[in-house]
Amino acid sequence: MIELDAIDHRILTHLRAEGRISILDLSERVGLSPTPCGRRVRRLEEAGVITGYAAQIDPRALGLNVSVLIAVRLARSGAEGSAEFLAALRDRPEVMACFLVTGNNIDYMLRVQVQDIDALGHFIRDVLQRIPAVGETSTMVVLQQGFD
Repeated sequence: MIELDAIDHRILTHLRAEGRISILDLSERVGLSPTPCGRRVRRLEEAGVITGYAAQIDPRALGLNVSVLIAVRLARSGAEGSAEFLAALRDRPEVMACFLVTGNNIDYMLRVQVQDIDALGHFIRDVLQRIPAVGETSTMVVLQQGFD
C-alpha cells in the first residue's frame, strides 16, 4: 500500500475530474513544477493507484434516455449461480455496471441504460428474467443523477 500525501490526493482529484489534463496544467493546479508532478503521476500509475484512463460518455447522446437500477436475487446462490449470471450479462450493452452486494436479500445490483421503457421491458423480460440463475428482480427508475 502506497502512502499518499496532500499533493497526491490533489493530483487524483484533478485526474478524476479531467483525465486528459496535461502534466503542465495539472502541475499548475496542484502547485508543483511539471517534472515532479509527472513523476508523482507515474508513481501512482506504477503503484496501481491509477489503473487507467477512460472517456466519460453521456448515455443520452447515444439515445439511451432511461437509466435504471435493478436489484437481482439469484435463485441459485454460490459460485455456480453467480458464474452463470455474470456470463449471461457480460457482453450486454445495456449493463453499464454490475455490483455484487450484500443485504436485503439482494445478490447483485445492476446499472442499466436503455433507449426507452419498451427497451427496458424487453431487457427485463427477455434477457434478465430468462437467465436460469435469476430468482427475482426489482427495478428502480433513476429520475435524476447527482446533485444538480
